[in-house]
Amino acid sequence: SSGINAEWPLRPGGFWLLVTLIDAVPDYYSSKMVSLSNDIEVLQVLLKKRIPKTYAHISSFGIPVQVFITKWFICLYVDILPIHTVYRVWDCLFYEGYKVLFRVAMYEFITHKHEIKSMTDVSQVAVFFKSLVWDQHAWDDHRYLKNVFSRTGRLARQSLEMKRETQQKTNPT
Repeated sequence: SSGINAEWPLRPGGFWLLVTLIDAVPDYYSSKMVSLSNDIEVLQVLLKKRIPKTYAHISSFGIPVQVFITKWFICLYVDILPIHTVYRVWDCLFYEGYKVLFRVAMYEFITHKHEIKSMTDVSQVAVFFKSLVWDQHAWDDHRYLKNVFSRTGRLARQSLEMKRETQQKTNPT
């Protein structure tokens, strides 16, 4: 038989993990992906404010930054970071909520801002972001998360909520 259960049996608890992940980021997986789109816009606002030169450099290639970061949010960093680090990010997601997704994204841009600024075309940026899973700084998951929280600075939930609401009013889709 070629059903999904025969090829990929769902381990006990796997379904509830999926439900918990989806509940952690409401409307990321709806038909219009409203929250996902809004959160990507919010991340861009944060990047413009915190690392304006790096953001401007990437934007100068004429490709929207969301081309690179949509996969990060929708896949919750699977295939972006080493899987053991992804599990730690998910632990933080369950404990702290969605704002850890912003922290991880900002950390990647902050950590690699010098490499990003040295790139001369969009293909280099695309290859670079695809190769993050092999980046040595992400292999030590404990140190990685410690750096994510220490290097991204204060990120208040209330501030994120306000930015989300503003974005929702701007792009009501």
